[in-house]
Amino acid sequence: MTMKERIVVQASEMFIKSGIKAITMDDISRETGVSKRTIYEIFSDKDDLLRSCIGHMDAKFRKEKEDAQAKAKNIIDLVFTFIKIGVKAINIVNPLFNSDLKRYHYSIWKETYQMSSEMHRSHIQKVITRGIDEGLFRSNIDVGIVGMLLSEQLRIMSDENIFPSVRFSKAVIFENIVINFFRGIATKKGLELIEKYMDKEADELLTV
Repeated sequence: MTMKERIVVQASEMFIKSGIKAITMDDISRETGVSKRTIYEIFSDKDDLLRSCIGHMDAKFRKEKEDAQAKAKNIIDLVFTFIKIGVKAINIVNPLFNSDLKRYHYSIWKETYQMSSEMHRSHIQKVITRGIDEGLFRSNIDVGIVGMLLSEQLRIMSDENIFPSVRFSKAVIFENIVINFFRGIATKKGLELIEKYMDKEADELLTV
């Protein structure tokens, strides 16, 4: 791992845990053991470092999804794996991260939002298409429209005016949106599989 990679990994963990505003370049210097002067030789400013951190986080999340797709037995198996990945990410990331990004680094937030929105829509459409091919999602749905609907529902989830964090668990909202969405487009065979997976998840929770 290069020094740049080490700084990005450490800074990413710090931003995720405490939010962006609370973490200074001095904090990152202390945690990484790299002088602030050296950090500024690698990154022009905090925004430059933040962009690299977001790229690192996106790549890590994308790798998790690709691995899940390769291992999934069917699309319902994949959906429940995605739910676990999503809930894990929501529980790890401090809500301040997203609010700080939008409030104090708006240009980066806008770039990230546009890129992630396009990526999510494309990914959702591929998932839906695979489900149709497997006979688990209805073939008479418009993949583009349905994919956009789920993408927008997930976007609303992070809107503090609609779902304030003090009242709603983001993980619970996410799980409810995804499960009920895919129930709505599932075939009879797909619904049966969803119920089996839900029963399995409930049994696993009871044994924890």
